[in-house]
Amino acid sequence: MKNRLELWNKNVIIPDLIYKFNLRNIHEVTYLENIVLKSTLNSSVAEPRDIVFALVALELLSNQKAKVLRTRKSIAAFKTRKFIPISSKVTIRNKNLYFYLDFFVSVVLPKIPQLKEFGKTSVVKSCNSISIGVLNLTTFLQLNKESEQLPKDMGMTVTLNSNEFNSKSKFLVLLSQYQIPVAS
Repeated sequence: MKNRLELWNKNVIIPDLIYKFNLRNIHEVTYLENIVLKSTLNSSVAEPRDIVFALVALELLSNQKAKVLRTRKSIAAFKTRKFIPISSKVTIRNKNLYFYLDFFVSVVLPKIPQLKEFGKTSVVKSCNSISIGVLNLTTFLQLNKESEQLPKDMGMTVTLNSNEFNSKSKFLVLLSQYQIPVAS
C-alpha cells in the first residue's frame, strides 16, 4: 500500500523537478533520503534514567525502535561523565519516511506557533538538510495522553536529509513541493 505522499512524489514531484532543472534522467533528481528525529533531555545529565521518556516518545512518534546516544568524553563545564546517556534518536527511511512526512506536514507543522517560513538561512551548513525544532511535544497527537508524564524541558529536532549536495535552491524547491513553507 502506497501513501498519498509517495504517489505524489512519484507522479508529480519527480517529473516536475526534471522539467524545472532540465535534468537528463531520473537519477539526477533530488529526493529525501531520511528523516532523523532526535530528542534531548537536559535533566538526563543529572538523572540518566530520565532518558526513558525520550525513548518512549520517539518510539510512539515513529513506530520504530529508538537508539540511545551517549557522551563520548567527560566535560566538567557541562557536568557530564563519559558514556552517560544524553539523548535518543530515530532514523526514518523508505516507506516510513513518506508516512511520517505526510503526518508531520499536514498535522504538526500547522500547530507550531512560531513557524512562519524557512529560508535559505534555515538550511544547515550543507545544501542537503534542514532542521526543525519542536519545543512543545503536545503538538504531536500520539503524545497528548502522555503529556502529563513527559518532562517540561523535553524538546525534539526533526532533520530532513536529501541527496542534494550541490545547490540549496534544488533542496528548497523539493521542500516546497512537499508543502513545507520555504522562502526561495
